[in-house]
Amino acid sequence: MAVQEAHPEAKRQRNQRGEGSRLREELIQAAMRVLDSAPGSQLSLRLVAREAGVAAPSVYPHFADVRTMMTEIVRECWQQVGEEMGDAAATLPPADAMTRLKRQFSAFVDYAMGRPSRYQLLFALNPIGAKEEDEMQGHLRPAYRQVLQSIEAFIDEGGRLPSEDGASSTLLLISLAHGRIALAHLAPGRPGNSATSVKAFVLNAIDRLFASPS
Repeated sequence: MAVQEAHPEAKRQRNQRGEGSRLREELIQAAMRVLDSAPGSQLSLRLVAREAGVAAPSVYPHFADVRTMMTEIVRECWQQVGEEMGDAAATLPPADAMTRLKRQFSAFVDYAMGRPSRYQLLFALNPIGAKEEDEMQGHLRPAYRQVLQSIEAFIDEGGRLPSEDGASSTLLLISLAHGRIALAHLAPGRPGNSATSVKAFVLNAIDRLFASPS
C-alpha cells in the first residue's frame, strides 16, 4: 500500500551550533509519526526527513541508513513501554506485588493496542541486526525488568510461582501477553479482540497463574 508523505505545516528552523542532538530526536519522533499514521509502511530516510521538515541530506550525519534509524526507534519504543509500565505501578506500596504486576501488564496491553505499529515493530523478526541488539544489552530489558521486580517481590511475600523461578515466570507472562496481543492484531475487528477484552484476558491469566493452591 502506498504511503502518503506527510507535509509539515511549517518549515523547520535550522539548528544552532551544538543542537544536532535535537534534530536526531526530532527525526526519531518523525519516524514514529509516520509509523503511527500509516501502519505497515516502509520507512525511508527521505520520507522521515519530509515529515520532520528538513532536507534529506540533513539526515545522513545522524543516520547512515534506515537500519541505523530503526535501531534507535526500537530502543526508544522499548524505553517507552518500560516507562509506562513503571508509571502505572509507581503509586503502589512495595508489599502489593500482584496489583503492581497487573497494572504493569495493563500498561503493556494499552501500549500494544493503542500503538500497534510501534509494538509490532518491537517483535518483528529482523527490525535490527544481532550486533545492534547485543549493543542494546537486551531490547526487552525495560519491560522485562519491571515484571521481574514485581515477581521477585511476590516471591518475598511467600507467593508461589507458575514456573521454576522468577526469570522463567517473567518470560512466561510476557510471552502470554504478547501471544494474545498478536492474535488481536491479526483480526482487530473480531469479537473479543478489543483492547478491553485483551486486557481482561491477560489479567485473568495472571490471576490464575499466581493463584494460591486450594
